[in-house]
Amino acid sequence: MLDGKHVNILGESVCIHIAFDTGIGVIDNWIDDTENKTAYGYMLRRLNDLGYEPICGISDGHTGITPLLQEEGIPHQLCIFHLLKTLRKILSSENFFSSEIPPVYRVLYSRIKGIFKTTRIENLPQRINDFRKMQKHWQTPKHRVALKWFWSVLPNATMGLSFEEDIPKTNNMLENLNGQIEARLKTFRGVKSEQSLNKILKILFYLRNYK
Repeated sequence: MLDGKHVNILGESVCIHIAFDTGIGVIDNWIDDTENKTAYGYMLRRLNDLGYEPICGISDGHTGITPLLQEEGIPHQLCIFHLLKTLRKILSSENFFSSEIPPVYRVLYSRIKGIFKTTRIENLPQRINDFRKMQKHWQTPKHRVALKWFWSVLPNATMGLSFEEDIPKTNNMLENLNGQIEARLKTFRGVKSEQSLNKILKILFYLRNYK
């Protein structure tokens, strides 16, 4: 799993780039001025120097991660939690303060959610075929936007099903860790230097049981 957590050091924003293995925990982290492809690329090179070869990358689809994994030839599982959040935005009410999906779009949302949450690759073809048959009923502009988006993300939304290993379909474990970083920094009332931040992260990452 790859993700970044933005924090402040004396009022200046920096990003903690994190590489997380579901069986090990945090493998590496790197602090840079912003969340970007260069920093993630540097971290992948450090992992390679350690002899760590990822079989699949899991992320929320950040623009600093997606093109990097493509260039490196690493299969990419998109976090379905973030995908469904995007879908809700596409289909939600025009009311700026409402995230409720109007009734006319709920069947489409439910069908896409069911495909994204498929747990066995053997069940995927039938669900997709059934979905194709229903497309003729979804003709509004929002339906068409959602359908175009769905077909573009489908391969990476279901990438994890291609492996014998148990590939998580969300990066929730890493999101949880980001929350722990935030809570720890509140306890310390912030940090005054990158060196202090690294010490805090070392304690949090390497002395914690992730199970």
